[in-house]
Amino acid sequence: MLANFERDNPIAGANLRTLIETTPELEVRMLTAIGDGNLDKFKPLDPALRASGWIAGFNPKDDSILLPIDLLQGAGADPQKANTLRLALGHEVEHAVNKEEIARNAESTRREITRIANGPSPHDYTDVLKAYNDTLRPREINDQITGFNVLAAHVRRENPDATPEELYAKLYASSGQMQHYFDVGLDANGQRTFTPKPGLTLGPNGDIAPTAENIEAMGEYFFDKARYAERYTARNLEMAEKAENEAALADPGRPPMEIKVDLQALGLPGLALPLGFSDSSPSLAPGARSPETAPRSTESPTPSPSLDPSRRLPGEPGSSDRAYFQLVRDRLPEQVPDHAVAHAVLQAKRGGLEADQVDPSKIGFNQGRIWIGATTPGFHVSVDPAQAPPMEQVQRELQTPASAQPQGPAVAYEELQSPGGRSR
Repeated sequence: MLANFERDNPIAGANLRTLIETTPELEVRMLTAIGDGNLDKFKPLDPALRASGWIAGFNPKDDSILLPIDLLQGAGADPQKANTLRLALGHEVEHAVNKEEIARNAESTRREITRIANGPSPHDYTDVLKAYNDTLRPREINDQITGFNVLAAHVRRENPDATPEELYAKLYASSGQMQHYFDVGLDANGQRTFTPKPGLTLGPNGDIAPTAENIEAMGEYFFDKARYAERYTARNLEMAEKAENEAALADPGRPPMEIKVDLQALGLPGLALPLGFSDSSPSLAPGARSPETAPRSTESPTPSPSLDPSRRLPGEPGSSDRAYFQLVRDRLPEQVPDHAVAHAVLQAKRGGLEADQVDPSKIGFNQGRIWIGATTPGFHVSVDPAQAPPMEQVQRELQTPASAQPQGPAVAYEELQSPGGRSR
């Protein structure tokens, strides 16, 4: 596997070989996955996914671990990049080890969605979505603990005599991904101190045991922070939408179905729903429909003069940004102000979501927020119009190079999905 990867990616491949050879905990898990027939190759991560914040992935369709070439090429000279990869690969290889279990959960979800879509009205997807998320959460937390421990073992090996306080400092500095799990303070001498976040208990070697308290804390600092439930609910809702469409085509004479999801029960209030789906949360008025599912006027709102090509001003966004703005503007209610639309475009671009990656059917206004969804399942941005700065400020920021713009936390460890039995 390494030889094949090195042939097409010489520098990245050589660094990957060194990384695995110097991390026996990672090598052992990879050999386990290979022995089970669940890991067969290393492949470069799609640059578009990398630009969206992915660090690594596992594709169950061809049993491949997907690697970020930019990080691998710099890993030989940059220990932080190498350590980020140790953590990411430690997480991803667990997906390969547990591939069959993941596939069973995904297939069970798919069958239940299909059953609901072909059954009598009402079609309530709340329970199946919740069941999937309830299974997803402990698995993803376990996989992240494994990745954390892979890196912790490497850091301890390099610092065998470090005190607990020194070890925490080394772990914090080892990778930007580790900083989510430590609080930084100052001692009486003004020196920085590093302590595990509340609820996390580290062992003498910096490892995390899978206790109930640690699992709950990692759920907060990793699973919730990375919005796993939101991403996978969005993906499974797309599956449900497809199943509903297929069922309707197979039975053209069937009456309209009531299709609902209790977003409050899922802990995801305001999540964008597919067309025709309604939010049955108790906090909503009976029969209320979100703006996302309401019919839209076929008339296009008047474009903002400041983004109109015929009235371009110095420092105004270029034509690609104007086209992006208009793509979003045309699909939002007129009461959403232009500066809020432009702000949503800015946030989407900062998240790596360019216009050619947007699915127009996933642009909408729901529960007081603007939503822009990608063609890649589960990827979207959500913006509160009330937080939008004036148009002039948005224009200036759109003109700021991406490298100079503030970046949000990386979206870690997404797994590519295979058609029909998607898993992660």
